[in-house]
Amino acid sequence: MEEKRLEIIDHIKKRLASLEELGKVYSEDKINNLALKLLSTNKSLEEIKQLIDNKFSNEVRKINHNNHLATLKEYYLSSIDKLKRGNNCYLLSYEEGVKILEQAHIKEDKEINKYLKQVIVNKIFVGYQKDNSVINDYELIMSDIAYLLKIRYAKTYRVFDSKMEPQGILNISFANKNERYLNFEETLHFIKEESPNFTLKTELEAYHDKNIKRGLKTAKSLDDYQNNLEYIFKLFQSLPDITKKNIEKLKKDYLNMKVFEILINSLNNNLSNSGIIIDKSSLKYTYELSPSYNKYITSIDFLKENETIFNFFIVDKKQLLSYLIDNYYDDIKELLNLITDNKDTLIPIINQVITEHLDFKEYNKYYNDIKNNISMIEELVAQKKQSIKETNDDKETYEDNNISYYNRIAPFIENYVEADDLEDDKGSTVLMAIVAGVLFITIIIILLAIIAVSRLDI
Repeated sequence: MEEKRLEIIDHIKKRLASLEELGKVYSEDKINNLALKLLSTNKSLEEIKQLIDNKFSNEVRKINHNNHLATLKEYYLSSIDKLKRGNNCYLLSYEEGVKILEQAHIKEDKEINKYLKQVIVNKIFVGYQKDNSVINDYELIMSDIAYLLKIRYAKTYRVFDSKMEPQGILNISFANKNERYLNFEETLHFIKEESPNFTLKTELEAYHDKNIKRGLKTAKSLDDYQNNLEYIFKLFQSLPDITKKNIEKLKKDYLNMKVFEILINSLNNNLSNSGIIIDKSSLKYTYELSPSYNKYITSIDFLKENETIFNFFIVDKKQLLSYLIDNYYDDIKELLNLITDNKDTLIPIINQVITEHLDFKEYNKYYNDIKNNISMIEELVAQKKQSIKETNDDKETYEDNNISYYNRIAPFIENYVEADDLEDDKGSTVLMAIVAGVLFITIIIILLAIIAVSRLDI
């Protein structure tokens, strides 16, 4: 037993010798205690050595991750000029994958609650500033992922003071002049006051009040999924002046937002965290789904790992996605195929995005959530495709969407992905190779098309 203990200690020290950063924090006592703990597991020596290797490999990744976060502040400081007169902060955003660091002036207008302030930005824009927190770091992540997938998301900034210390997250209001934003709770009140459709108004109010009175509960059947979704569709149908075309557009955008929420692991998807924008500039109202916002809650204590909140109910994520695919595939097939066709680049890019915003523990959890959700989407889409026949028009649309996606991801390669000698960063090099190959193929396709057209007799 003593010989085994000494071999364990020797293996720990060998691993430490190659990891200078860790050597500083592991005393002889700590090494001995770790060896005794591993010895007590009754595992074989080879199994214990593998555990040691895994532990220190994880430690290396953690150190590299945190070192990367620490260098960001230095990078930002080296990229800025001193605040000009009249400005009191810096705003960091990602414009189409490109980091933009700009000076601004923010003035508090009023306090919405202790966590949220309404502000005026550069004396022009209305915005909402939230304090520093882990969940607010997700706002920037969600806005980047939304851009990759061509999903509208509220314009989001990281706010820094003059010393580049973070001061929270800023969302710019997405309702312009002559527009009014209403979340789905407020939309019901608007319908009750404005809509001439008495029958639907009464039905909506009864369903809403019944479920609000019961409180948040777990969906028991697919009928709950259907009624929960139909409630939103009936809200759209009840809007005054709404046209059939406008209803269909709202419906499609809403369904795609639900897919996006599942992908990004957004969990608090209640009626207050989605809504519509009403345009009042003409004689009749017109409507659009608001950009996504407040999708940053990715962990809720009372929810199981497979659960999410969907309006009035707690639902199973996979069952919800399966229901959407089974019943509304035509509305969401473009987004679903964009995700599955491009998962080999999408996952590494999302990995790079979240590395810049989350500490190691939070990063590990969220990265695994994203990978699991994409695998789930891929599985259910593959099952669906076994029962349908895609048209040539579908395939052409998917290809067009993929080419547009390749164009969107190009800035991310330059701004997020840097080749590194570390073993753990091989994914970055693979990503660059994949993207380079894809772009090359795209160029060849375009050139062939040009040649073909040039040979036509007109």
